[in-house]
Amino acid sequence: MRSNKPGKLSLAGAYAFGYAGLGFAQQEGTEPDWWQETDPLDVLFLGTAWPGNFRDEFEFANARDAWLRLLRDTVHGKGIRRFVREAVSTSEELSLSVDDGELMLALVGRLEAAGLDQRRLPRRLLPEAALQGCRAVFGPSPELCLPEPPENAEKRVRRFWKAEKEDAWPDSTPQGILRDGLRRFHEAGLPVQEESGVLLPALYAALMAKPGEPMEDMAEHAAMWALSLDETSTLIPVLDALLVAPELGMSVAEALGCLFALPAFTKPIPSEALLWTSSPGLALPRIAFELGISKVFTRKTVVTPDLLDWVGMHTRMRLNAARRGTADLDETNGTDRTDSTGNPQDEPDEQWAERREAVREAVLRKLRKKSRETAGPCRASERPVERIWNADGSSEIRMSTELQNNLEAQLDAFREKFGREPEPDDPVFFDPDADEPTRLTKEHFDTKMLEIAEHAVEMGIDPAFLHAWREVGYVVTEENRNMFTTAEVLAFSRAVTRHQQADA
Repeated sequence: MRSNKPGKLSLAGAYAFGYAGLGFAQQEGTEPDWWQETDPLDVLFLGTAWPGNFRDEFEFANARDAWLRLLRDTVHGKGIRRFVREAVSTSEELSLSVDDGELMLALVGRLEAAGLDQRRLPRRLLPEAALQGCRAVFGPSPELCLPEPPENAEKRVRRFWKAEKEDAWPDSTPQGILRDGLRRFHEAGLPVQEESGVLLPALYAALMAKPGEPMEDMAEHAAMWALSLDETSTLIPVLDALLVAPELGMSVAEALGCLFALPAFTKPIPSEALLWTSSPGLALPRIAFELGISKVFTRKTVVTPDLLDWVGMHTRMRLNAARRGTADLDETNGTDRTDSTGNPQDEPDEQWAERREAVREAVLRKLRKKSRETAGPCRASERPVERIWNADGSSEIRMSTELQNNLEAQLDAFREKFGREPEPDDPVFFDPDADEPTRLTKEHFDTKMLEIAEHAVEMGIDPAFLHAWREVGYVVTEENRNMFTTAEVLAFSRAVTRHQQADA
């Protein structure tokens, strides 16, 4: 730390500053709850922004990801990738999870040997300077001008509202997904044709929201998801229009008219928008996977590429549940707004931020009210399998009698194989070749999938279906469609198409 003055940090120095700041805050009891979810790459980023603070985990994660994108094609991007390799290799050598406190301390002493203390980050690449005006942190520019609606906008808007309910397999365009979300909100009693502030949450609800995600969180989550995307994404014009429409006082009809002037509104939603990883602890695994590393061990789970989205969802729900247990949302939303370094925003950004916050709070109040009004006992489901979500991100599976009978058959197979009753920690689905009850690993699953795929045509199965299952980690059918978000359904169907084209 003595060799790294503020503004002249190496990557190793930034990590040292972040680690020291984390330790000091823990000692003083001043660290926010989300700091408990951080990993070494998060700590490094905190060090580059030191002594600045972030309003919450969403602003932190969006700023972190935007900063990493800025560095990607520079020599410092190579340093970040070296840092990730060093963190994962240290985890493997010491048999410690990558976010374990002991590992984080051990990593401090290894970065110099890795050469990450040699090159200084120029001040222009530190977050304080690099992220000024960044969309991921500050939102769309206050000077953003929305396009003029096309001449037939009124006709297209009327057609939008009159469209019949979509089939079980979703429309892949923002137009179709937004229509589905507005239909759901209408059924919940929200004023979907009155306030344009409901449009972005409706798009998010139909595309990204998990089954157990509280309605009252959707306005904030929608905004943070919209800001998380790379500015090069073709979906950005659509999301920016949805973000600024309520701030400009536009009606729903006016906002939809502007959306019909954007080509991206009626084209398939880009694949990069289907994965939301704006949470602490997700950037390091994501970069590790890009480097060909197949898994990253954390304190809570083993993260593999197909689990990134689920890990992020559990992190968000866990933090939301903790936040509700310690503070009222109304008080939390009333805190002062600061930039990514913890300093008050200058005019006119401050006024723009206040206006944005007022609009967001108005939508939040409506969603909270409707969430309370619609809460009640769940009706029995007619579906064979239904996942019931809890507020902390945990879930339970409700199964039909037929599926329960199938599980009983699996338990009988366990008793026959091992000659005893299964214990609480024993896997229900076990490795049939192991002498002791052994949980099926992803490697075992992948191997079996490949073996089946080799003979799929003979069995009348499309091999692309199996390869897609192996790639994304789940399979979507007409029967289990309700257990997945639209984003997950689209990711699976696109994986099937991609493998079909590869085999053609």
